[in-house]
Amino acid sequence: MTQATATQPPLLTDLSLAYRLVNPAQNPGAQRLLLLLHGVGGNELNLLPVGAQLADSRTLVLSVRAPLVLGPMGFGFYQVDFSSGKAVFNHAQQQAGQQLLLRFIEEAAARYGIPAGQVYLLGFSQGAIMAYDVALTHPARVRGVLAFSGRLLEETRQRHAPTAEVQQVRFFISHGYHDDKLPAFYADEAVVFLKTLGIAPHYEAVAGGHEISERGLAAAHQWLVRLP
Repeated sequence: MTQATATQPPLLTDLSLAYRLVNPAQNPGAQRLLLLLHGVGGNELNLLPVGAQLADSRTLVLSVRAPLVLGPMGFGFYQVDFSSGKAVFNHAQQQAGQQLLLRFIEEAAARYGIPAGQVYLLGFSQGAIMAYDVALTHPARVRGVLAFSGRLLEETRQRHAPTAEVQQVRFFISHGYHDDKLPAFYADEAVVFLKTLGIAPHYEAVAGGHEISERGLAAAHQWLVRLP
């Protein structure tokens, strides 16, 4: 376990994935859990400022470190190869990452006394891909998804849970018009697919690139505040 600094909480390793508590002082009153999932090659520190803006007295926020080491302070849920000009991902790693994340969700809710069915996943890039995947294949584990600059895997579309179960999950999507890593049409595809399942996601299109924009984050905050 690393030591905390003046600006960052310590890295905790008591659960199946390492993580940092964004707002530990507010644990006793938490009624829901928000898990932050970073992009490939990043780490849990990247999303601490995002968590700080979304944390409140009813929302406990944990920034999660993905399990695979990809470089110095660089992690991911699975490796992606772009050498062919097309993204090719490691299916076995993705599935193993999903199982670890499912286990972590259960552990974290129990550890911090969060009521069943009150876990939200906020993912950026690969983290958004994982959030979509968990929510659509195991919807009973997740109350809502906030997907920034992500996409839906074809494999996720093909093996989603029964529609009636998936309809219980809330979706917020934000994507930059000028995203040059995961173009904005991926967000459009996700919206269309969710609508085929009878889900009306909140879609916040913004002018930025591959990032969590201030406008997108402000909209996410308002979306969370309005949820019961």
